[in-house]
Amino acid sequence: MKSANELRHQFYVELSVYYDNKELKALFFWCVEHVFKWSRSQCLLRMNDLLPEYQIIQFLDIINRLKKHEPIQYIVGESEFCGMSFQVNPSCLIPRPETEELVNWILQYDFNSALDIGTGSGCIATALAKQTKAKISALDVSQDAIELAKANAKLNQARVTFFVHDIFEPLSLESKWDLIVSNPPYVMESERTMMSKNVLDYEPKLALFVDDHIPLIFYDRIVQLAKENLNDDGLLFFEINEQKSIDVANLLENNDFYDILIKNDMQGKNRMVKAQKMS
Repeated sequence: MKSANELRHQFYVELSVYYDNKELKALFFWCVEHVFKWSRSQCLLRMNDLLPEYQIIQFLDIINRLKKHEPIQYIVGESEFCGMSFQVNPSCLIPRPETEELVNWILQYDFNSALDIGTGSGCIATALAKQTKAKISALDVSQDAIELAKANAKLNQARVTFFVHDIFEPLSLESKWDLIVSNPPYVMESERTMMSKNVLDYEPKLALFVDDHIPLIFYDRIVQLAKENLNDDGLLFFEINEQKSIDVANLLENNDFYDILIKNDMQGKNRMVKAQKMS
């Protein structure tokens, strides 16, 4: 048998090659909460406790998975977004802080209905449903992603209508929306070399990358859908590649959208854009 303190020592020794001390500290407490069900304060009080063999095996398995740069969110099966817990798996991207910023920006506006295009884990749609009284719908091309998004909405007691749809196919809808939001694939293939190993090896490439020759393919299609499916003066929000912010703004302007505003994320990067449909 081993004590929690011995496991902590092993955790730091084996993973210090791969992560800095700040990351290791956060990862350790995350793993402790997942395996031992201890809070941070309980962990500090119980470091000398001897642990059952099955928990030791589970903890050592996590160490080995972290050595391979597997995201901790996939290992523990959950991630936090806008103060809520979301189940995650490799069928969808792990929710990012910059996407929280996008949601917070959207919440500054009034709307009665919204559509989330490319919902993934359902984090945007669920957050909007929890924090507004609006009617929220969400779509994704992946059936697996939609099933996960449904589970997350249920987990967080949010009412969202989900459906599977390929946006490059005709979209026939009974009603229009006040707001459309999307965080589509926007990382160019040429940017792969700048991506971390945990993203490249584990997160779904379908949700990340676009061809350098057609970097705005999803934005262009969603803009066309928005022209058809937004109410007059409806709002369109995107998360964007900072290198293509001006190109996205020009695309919107050329398609009769106005009041176009590019917003920086917390790192000072052009990360979000808002536009309004002309009446």
